[in-house]
Amino acid sequence: MKRALVTQAFGDKWQELLKVTQPRMEAYAKRYAIDFMAITKPVTEPVQYSKLAIGNIMLARGYQQVMFLDADVLVTDDCEDVGCPDSEGSQHFFCAFDEGEFLDRKNGMVELAKGFGGKITPRFYVNTGVFVVSNKFLGLFSCPPFGCYPNHFGEQTWMNIQAHLWGMELTPLDPAYNCMTSVESHFGLDRYKDAYIIHYAGQSQDMDKLINLVKSDDAKLKEAGR
Repeated sequence: MKRALVTQAFGDKWQELLKVTQPRMEAYAKRYAIDFMAITKPVTEPVQYSKLAIGNIMLARGYQQVMFLDADVLVTDDCEDVGCPDSEGSQHFFCAFDEGEFLDRKNGMVELAKGFGGKITPRFYVNTGVFVVSNKFLGLFSCPPFGCYPNHFGEQTWMNIQAHLWGMELTPLDPAYNCMTSVESHFGLDRYKDAYIIHYAGQSQDMDKLINLVKSDDAKLKEAGR
């Protein structure tokens, strides 16, 4: 199976952050024989929606599966292959962490879908900072109408709506593989001992502070042999 790990970083500060996180992403990709790709030039505005280009990348380059990681993510050296076959031997899935289990995001999905003439009954609300998707689920990357980009948690709510409109089944991702601050506190995780993928979502208001935090955590993981 031809696979890729994709990340994206736009602007000087995000690319400075990526210099800290990319080595771990590349090591993960090499460990599991996955191509690595960093998108550093946006293909649309707002730039977060550049993530939807993954569908085109999969088709154009023949990837059967893509793992996406936001630039503000640290992958531990002992992180398992998130995209490996499931218990039935299938690698065709949409796998992400359902943060809607403890955060109220579903009403926003319903209202946004309604604004575009859609009707959904939310079954999940995933965080799109870490996910794995196969080429059987390209509808996830359906674009909004030209020039109209809803900004409800960036592209995240839009992608969740697409997953429902296309009737996609979710393969839940263990919270240890998308350990955000809210996840860490809710599940009682220790990012340095329990997490395999640490995600610094919602902390980009002060990029210098974020970069220093990620550098510090990277050093702590190295001290722990991770």
